[in-house]
Amino acid sequence: MSKDTKGNTSRVINSYGGGLEANTLAMLDSTGAKDNRDANEDRLQYLEAVRAASLVPENGIPPTNKMYQAIFRILRFGRTLELITASFQLLTQLHQRYPWVYISDSAASGKHQLETVDEAWSPFNFGSDVVSDENETSVGSSWFQELVQNMNKGVKESEESDLKILGNMFLFEYLVHVLKLDFTPRNQVYEETMNWSLLKESSLNLLLASRKVNFKFLTKDCLSTMCALFDADEKSISSVELHKGALRAMKELLVIIMELDASKKKADMEGITNRGDGVRTPAMEIILDELTYDGYLLSNFLQVFDDPKWKLEIVLQYLTKYIPKPSVRTRRSNSSQVEDLKTLNGILKTFSTGTNAKSITKKIGPDVVQILIGHAFLARLTFSNTNEGGSITEICDSIISAFTNLKRVDQKIEILPFGKEVLFTAEMVLKAKA
Repeated sequence: MSKDTKGNTSRVINSYGGGLEANTLAMLDSTGAKDNRDANEDRLQYLEAVRAASLVPENGIPPTNKMYQAIFRILRFGRTLELITASFQLLTQLHQRYPWVYISDSAASGKHQLETVDEAWSPFNFGSDVVSDENETSVGSSWFQELVQNMNKGVKESEESDLKILGNMFLFEYLVHVLKLDFTPRNQVYEETMNWSLLKESSLNLLLASRKVNFKFLTKDCLSTMCALFDADEKSISSVELHKGALRAMKELLVIIMELDASKKKADMEGITNRGDGVRTPAMEIILDELTYDGYLLSNFLQVFDDPKWKLEIVLQYLTKYIPKPSVRTRRSNSSQVEDLKTLNGILKTFSTGTNAKSITKKIGPDVVQILIGHAFLARLTFSNTNEGGSITEICDSIISAFTNLKRVDQKIEILPFGKEVLFTAEMVLKAKA
């Protein structure tokens, strides 16, 4: 949002918003709770009227809170795919055009500042426990968790109608869109200022801190739903693009949760949090526990979860649990060896000895080892412009060496097709660098 847009928002709403609100909402008043073709046409006309006033003109009129609520109600309770799709698209475009949280530059300090629009409408309601999660114009934390559960059941069991499944996907994608738009600028400014209150007040933190949310179950449901979406027969879902959108939203939700956890950890280390900020198990730990005890979930997760930064971090932490640790005397004399275990190249080097390779493979299995180091390598390739944890050439050499040692310690071990692809990629990178 530009400075001029922000300054004019209240004046625009006062001058024109009341008339626009009355005229557009009047289209819905005559409709009431009816569900017929004429009523649905009225709802579509309402959405188009808001679009024409708020998005089409260069100097559009921002919707009022009542107008946002009406659009959101159509998204939640629309009885046709056309209505659900139109309301979803309108809401996401409106939030892009009229953000309620954004970053501005401070002329005085030259630093970024977080700007928020007072009394901006949000689909979330994190009020007291007295507030009902079934409010038609907002959703609460327990309702959000229930939505994820319903998506999981819908994709796996398909007991609900296609329209209900699609409606849940649209709604979930929109809510994650809101959480991300609110969290991202807050986290950026937090990293510059270490002002924890910016993140403490984020919708994402308020959602996860709610006593109504079982965070462990929410994270597990997200993992399960994401892999179910990846596995689902797309022929059973009406819209392939929507299927992809819901999957993308699920991945985005896990990413911003892990980013929030990382920022919270920094705040804890700086001593700028207090008891009121609460304590919960980080998402990373829950994810690792689930992947450790479910090889099928691990394989699917690493295929579908494509955020390179967090995929690499997850794999490194997974492998670190099974890598033989140096003795206390060795750690004291060579702390760099311990630090190396935090990088991919450092972990790959542990496979350079037959003893280590055999020990790790025995603990987690040769197939899992190949899947883990292969996906970590492919993720690390996207950071080719940095020397963190060794150069790409060194990592390619270490990958080839690791796979060679796997075969050397046990001739019965078969290199998976995926492992062969990883080896081929490493060899091609080395040739290109030669």
